[in-house]
Amino acid sequence: MDIADLDGNSPKTGSNNKSDYSAMSSQLFPGEQQLRAAKILIIDDEEADIRVLEWAFQMAKFPNVRSVTDSSQALEIFNRFQPDIVLLDLNMPEPDGFAVLKQLRQTAPVADFLPVLVLTGQNTTEARSRAMAGGANDFLGKPVDYTEVMLRIKNLLLTRFLHQRAREMQKQLEALPAGGETHPPNKPVPKR
Repeated sequence: MDIADLDGNSPKTGSNNKSDYSAMSSQLFPGEQQLRAAKILIIDDEEADIRVLEWAFQMAKFPNVRSVTDSSQALEIFNRFQPDIVLLDLNMPEPDGFAVLKQLRQTAPVADFLPVLVLTGQNTTEARSRAMAGGANDFLGKPVDYTEVMLRIKNLLLTRFLHQRAREMQKQLEALPAGGETHPPNKPVPKR
């Protein structure tokens, strides 16, 4: 199937390819089960904020949530847990959220696309610009709308999983024989 066929009406066959498109989408896009299996790390020194977020994740059926209130332990927990997304506050005792963000970006391979969503009471243009320039993928000021938080998390997780799938597909393409060869590279091409 080529890209022109994605509208469901192939000019070559005149057939409806919606089932082909659905099959392709289910292979590319993560389902709700994969999204909900994502590992989420919350780094915030305010215990009450963490409890509310954990409650929201529990209600949304996200079971793999870890949290840390001591920002000096954030990197250690991050390395052990290997999250799919990080929710990060900026206003914390040393190291503050900006320093933690820098540590995360230095630790996580760029090719992995680890989304970081900043949730902070420091909702200024300067803080937003500094966080985004430092490697945050999204930014919300507190108090937050939990519906919006969940939607943004789902979008960031979807992007991460699509990125991972694209990398897998790239590896598969790179493993294919070069130059359109369809025979095994160690065997001679049969004479006709």
